[in-house]
Amino acid sequence: MEDPLSDVLRLIRVQGCVYFARDFWSPWGMHMDSGPFAQFHAIVRGDCVVEAEGARYLGRAGDIFLFPRGQGHALCDRPGRGTVAGVEYLRSLAEGKPRFADGEKPTQLVCGHFAYRNDIRHPAIEQLPEVIHIKSFDILSPGAVDSVLPLLVREMARSGPGAVSVVERLAEVLLVQILRVYFAGRADRHGFVASLSDPRVARAISTIHAGCGQRVTLDELARVAGMSRSAFAQHFKDLVGLAPIEYLVKWRMCRASEMLRTENLALDQVAEKVGYESAVSFSRAFKREFDISPGEYRHRSGPPAAGPTP
Repeated sequence: MEDPLSDVLRLIRVQGCVYFARDFWSPWGMHMDSGPFAQFHAIVRGDCVVEAEGARYLGRAGDIFLFPRGQGHALCDRPGRGTVAGVEYLRSLAEGKPRFADGEKPTQLVCGHFAYRNDIRHPAIEQLPEVIHIKSFDILSPGAVDSVLPLLVREMARSGPGAVSVVERLAEVLLVQILRVYFAGRADRHGFVASLSDPRVARAISTIHAGCGQRVTLDELARVAGMSRSAFAQHFKDLVGLAPIEYLVKWRMCRASEMLRTENLALDQVAEKVGYESAVSFSRAFKREFDISPGEYRHRSGPPAAGPTP
């Protein structure tokens, strides 16, 4: 069976970057301005307060905070503490004069970001909240997150050959685990990632991903799911948030956008590869999704690369 979540993550080109694993000694406070990257903070030891747009969270050892759309936020040892900018803290590390290096109660943090294409309007990304707080005692499957963090911290401490690549890959694994735990813990169990736990819907989504270049019908998807046409259509929309054919069109447009960015294909070739009989009908569908024509999209994306970035 196809792995739709992996398909999405490959398409949006997730790349993990870990800034540091450091002890922050009280008193301390650090803030991150809004930006294009998804920021994350894992509390390895101790506790801290996280504040974002008037909301306040208490983080304890084992907790992880993810800001999927790069919302501005602050971390500190207690509410109301003055903060320094994250870039200023990174500068102090680069200069060999780290801030918050002595004091009283220590909190160890692992901080970094995930960069990804933000022009993809896929429900796996759109359905994420501004803040995800994974609590250590709420982790639903043994080892889901707590097996990744220690490996990441140890690899950062070793700084051996290839350590940067290992840390980046572990960070990306951490993101997948965060998403799994978040969606598994939602009471309503709705959304794209949560829907992949439903075998019937998962089979239909896998069929869409595997066959988006062929003719895919609602009747075929219902047969794959083992449901009647009407019951399947309602069940799919209730879980995913889109009707089956809506999702098919969205996935086709996601795939087409990647081809336009990375492959030297004529427009009618792209259209054919994503299941359209003509460049005209494909162009109309693409413009509805991205608000610009495929030609404009390709021009804005720059010259096509030799292939997708790993």
